[in-house]
Amino acid sequence: MQEEDPGTVRPQPSGTAAKSSERAGPALKKGKRSGDIMVGRGNWRQRLRLWSGLILFTFCLSHFSNHALGIISFEAMDRASIWHYWVWRSPLGETVLILAALTHVLLALWRTSKRRTLKISRWEFLQLALGLYIPWLLIPHVTTTMGVAKEFGFLPVYEQMLTLLWPNAAVNQSILLLVVWTHAMIGLHFFLRLYPAYQRLKPLAAGFAFAMPVLAIWGWIEGARRLALSREVTLRITPEQQLWASDVVVQFRAVVFGFIAVSLLAILIRYLLGLKARSLTVVYPGGLTVKAHPGATLLEISRMNDVPVASVCGGRARCSTCRVKMISGGESLPKPGPAESAVLTRIGAGQNIRLACQVRPENNVEVQPLVPVKASAILSEHLKDAYYWGVEQDVVVMFVDLRNFTGITESQLAYDVVYLLNSYLDQASTAIADEGGYVDKFIGDGIMAIFGMESSVEIGARQALAACRRIEMVMKTLDKEKGPQFRDPIRLGIGLHLGPAILGRIGAAGAQGKRDSLTALGDVVNTASRLETENKNHGSFLVVSKEVVAAAGARIDGAEEAEIKVRGKEIPLQILAVKSLDGLHLGDAVSA
Repeated sequence: MQEEDPGTVRPQPSGTAAKSSERAGPALKKGKRSGDIMVGRGNWRQRLRLWSGLILFTFCLSHFSNHALGIISFEAMDRASIWHYWVWRSPLGETVLILAALTHVLLALWRTSKRRTLKISRWEFLQLALGLYIPWLLIPHVTTTMGVAKEFGFLPVYEQMLTLLWPNAAVNQSILLLVVWTHAMIGLHFFLRLYPAYQRLKPLAAGFAFAMPVLAIWGWIEGARRLALSREVTLRITPEQQLWASDVVVQFRAVVFGFIAVSLLAILIRYLLGLKARSLTVVYPGGLTVKAHPGATLLEISRMNDVPVASVCGGRARCSTCRVKMISGGESLPKPGPAESAVLTRIGAGQNIRLACQVRPENNVEVQPLVPVKASAILSEHLKDAYYWGVEQDVVVMFVDLRNFTGITESQLAYDVVYLLNSYLDQASTAIADEGGYVDKFIGDGIMAIFGMESSVEIGARQALAACRRIEMVMKTLDKEKGPQFRDPIRLGIGLHLGPAILGRIGAAGAQGKRDSLTALGDVVNTASRLETENKNHGSFLVVSKEVVAAAGARIDGAEEAEIKVRGKEIPLQILAVKSLDGLHLGDAVSA
């Protein structure tokens, strides 16, 4: 199995929204936050499976919370169970619970049977394995609490159930609780991870996820132990009734696991047929070509051939992270269904952008994955790294240069020169990193940095301007501390511009997947370098294109407005030349 979760992946809102749907980050609609990747809700089967799962989770939460009261006393958990059973054993509650369970199980088996491969992420595989194991443990419990109750009038109150379970069945019951809860938490994680609020509350959610099963197991075992020590309980279930329950358990397990076996057999049959009849070709960046059988989704084809394609929502058409650009063959694909259309419309995607989890190619296609994937730590081949292929998205590029470096260092000791240069580079690069930027490279006494690689271009623009303000403080500090041997003042110049860039790992280091080999290519880099040199003409500290300021929702008081002619551009570039960033106002236009 391959870990295919992207590392800090978000759809990339663009400062040039009209063009970005053809590039790597289709723009989100106006008013949507950049971190909001909850762009779809899936098809009706996925929504039904989700809601049935949420009903089952609500029941489990109520039931397990009731168990936890056993830590206080058996009487506390027994009194609280009255309310639990009032809701879930009422005609309406019981009907809803049974329908939710049947719906969730049948849809899960349907989805499993439709798979073409079990090469899925570790978390998805764990969720699937636990889901298939739950019936084995749960059927005996349900047969006693509902089957015997319906057939013989047995009341499954805590006094009876704890006496039945303690101590012989304590281990199995605790394992059942852990398996059900873990399965539910994985499902909730896949669903909630699409919401920015969940990312902020993740530590609290993790604490809740670990605490609840501990409290529930502790509670029911403590309640059972206290009950056994305090009173003699007469079981109201006879050996004959227990024998009847055992027979029903065998029958139900046979039916359920027969369905499971059929679902898994369907996957095996499709896989074996696919080996004999691979009649289409999928071409990935870098000339990687794989053969596949029609009927599988592009995401499944990629996974079967160990080609990493991001899928935050697990292939449920709730996010856009598996989006790909159809280089060729897209015209032969079926039109997007309702779920895929909702996602593509929400992100403003172009006609040649599709979701890999929904596309089922019947003919040869060539595709370009658009979202970088965080590869497994043990897989170092460049095939596992989307940046090796090249990812195109809007970013903010910064160039920083030390003015008159030659004049400053003339007739100075080598030690003093190196110390000054290292101090400047260390402090400036730290300021860039602290504000969320990525230092691309050091060019002599200059620095090239990229902002917005792992966020929206609006956030990247704000981060870049904030980094400029910190670099200005670094310049003033260096000028005070440079020592009398350096007669000329320390002055820095910065150029900022935004636009589409190709992000990729270049050269031998890039082939090894090294993080520090990542660089940006494109016109935006050349323009940012040109703006940095423009500081000489204006006697300024920063020259920034108006596009950056507008994207950041910022205002710079006292800036000199100008326009320059950029080589290869017919329209002059509007810029601001800034001598001091004391007048910088970032405001709250874009949430960081």
